[in-house]
Amino acid sequence: MSSLNTPRKFQIRSPCSTANIGPGFDVLGISLSLYLTIDVEILKESEQDFEMTYSGEGSKDVPLTPEQNLITKTALYVLSANGISQLPKPLKIHVDNPIPLGRGLGSSGAAVVGGVLLGNALGQLGLSRDRLLDYCLMIERHPDNVAAALMGGFVASYLRELDPSAMQGVPASESLLDIALSQQVPQPPVGIGHFIRLGWAKEIKCIAIVPQFQVATAKARAVLPTQYERKDIIFNFQRLAVLTTALGQSPPNPDLIYNAMQDKIHQPYRKTLIPGLPEILSTITPEKYDGLLGICLSGAGPTILALATKNFDEIAQAAIDLFKQHGDFDCFYKVLDVVTDGSTCQTCDPAPLYKSGTFEYDDSCSNIYLFCDPTTNKCNYKGCSNSDYIKNSSFCPDNNSQCTPLLSVGAHCELQRDDECAGSNAICLNSTCFIKGAPLGGNCGADTTVYYSQDADENMVQQTIIRDNCTDGTYCLGSTCVVSKPLNSACDQDRECLSGSCSNEGFCIQGPDVFHVIKAWLWGVLGTAVVVFVLLVLGLLWILHRYQSKKEHAKIMKFFGDNEEFSKYALLNEQEEVNSNRTSVLFLTTPDYLKSQALSTSHKNPSSMSLHQPKTRANQGQ
Repeated sequence: MSSLNTPRKFQIRSPCSTANIGPGFDVLGISLSLYLTIDVEILKESEQDFEMTYSGEGSKDVPLTPEQNLITKTALYVLSANGISQLPKPLKIHVDNPIPLGRGLGSSGAAVVGGVLLGNALGQLGLSRDRLLDYCLMIERHPDNVAAALMGGFVASYLRELDPSAMQGVPASESLLDIALSQQVPQPPVGIGHFIRLGWAKEIKCIAIVPQFQVATAKARAVLPTQYERKDIIFNFQRLAVLTTALGQSPPNPDLIYNAMQDKIHQPYRKTLIPGLPEILSTITPEKYDGLLGICLSGAGPTILALATKNFDEIAQAAIDLFKQHGDFDCFYKVLDVVTDGSTCQTCDPAPLYKSGTFEYDDSCSNIYLFCDPTTNKCNYKGCSNSDYIKNSSFCPDNNSQCTPLLSVGAHCELQRDDECAGSNAICLNSTCFIKGAPLGGNCGADTTVYYSQDADENMVQQTIIRDNCTDGTYCLGSTCVVSKPLNSACDQDRECLSGSCSNEGFCIQGPDVFHVIKAWLWGVLGTAVVVFVLLVLGLLWILHRYQSKKEHAKIMKFFGDNEEFSKYALLNEQEEVNSNRTSVLFLTTPDYLKSQALSTSHKNPSSMSLHQPKTRANQGQ
């Protein structure tokens, strides 16, 4: 952990919230897109140890001393509970608060959450989200607003029943902050409150109609009864169970949600504090205003919360008109989204930018879409992602801030980012752009980068990369290119040797990857062997070809010889048939086949032999 007084900047954003949401008294809360922002800077030196400025709602009335301001008092409590007795010095804080005070939009909850995050950041405590909620609930004992503001989204929450021993020595919330300023207080018990995020249909927006008068939370609670009828409690329980599911369905059901947002626990008793409340809740309905889903009191009031999918201006104006019918006061409204990220502490440190050993770029902004802006030390949205997707005359720096023009020779470049330097022969050495191929005696630069990684056996492996911009046969010594060293010369680094390899003993040697020279007579023997082998293969192929040719020639000659014999035999049979005036059948086959057929048929019909045998003289005489 670095010193708490180390100069740094960061920004805390804590959203406003609305609670109760009809039947969900002290249970439901919604985080809305209206943020309290706290810009913090720990200075290197200043004439003042502490300076606080404030803008926005309540800027004329909010105290600006650490002991009186709710935000800094909360931060001091968190620090005190962790053994840190004071704020870092010199400290400059500016608070901008657009959240109306005392109107039921969680202004105090946002301040408490912002103060807890401030103490966590100033003390570099690294508290988890759940632990931060414990600190918030030590001050703001109602979890609906602070759980929504810290965690974000649509949440349901409750306080856990703690054993009395867990709360021993822990002062009441009303006096906790004052005690924290004078003495160390115990840390809060673990798991004071629990919460769960509920579903929220993305098309639903929140309309906050804000009248220009305040209702103190204490006064709003004082009008509530100490006992309720069972039927009223059951009424709320039934609607609460339906509402928590209905608001997550898409598309939302107006009739279901409107009736599920009815309440008999707190709204009927607060009508005396908020003129026009009964009329607003009963006359602004989905039947009259298309897009309206439900309407209720926001927190303790007097703000009215309307849930809708469209016609936001018309719905808001209807509520404002009813307010004005019951009092001479101004109103305004805001259409807000439900935010899911809750409160954030956007702090970043642009230096060092690279992790030691691996030289992996380390942006302290946790969101992958943000980069650390070195001019403000704040996380801003990235302007580029990769140099491959921008113009040829630009590059995307490691922090992905924005497309940047290429750098000239001598300009500052990032680690081994040759693509940041202008020109096809440019190279980045020691974070400076150089031209490659510097001649013997020319100006040069060199950088050495040592990387550490783990092999398959998880052993640490070191790799050293040394680069310079000298031409082949030279290396950079100081800032001048000198002749590379021959074999067996003394050396300290591989780049000094002409062979590119320096032994562990400090001499230039042939590297294991060097191509060794083969003598001329070996080349001759190798060439002769190749020629002889090729000739042998060709000779064998020629002999095989001649053998096959003769074999095929003999087959062809036999075929034509057989055809000639067959033709003669067929002609002879034809003459005999003409003489005997018989009809004969000509078989297109070979003579050998005819002979075999004649022998076969002679056993069945001896008279048929006359077709195949020459006539004797005796027969001829007949």
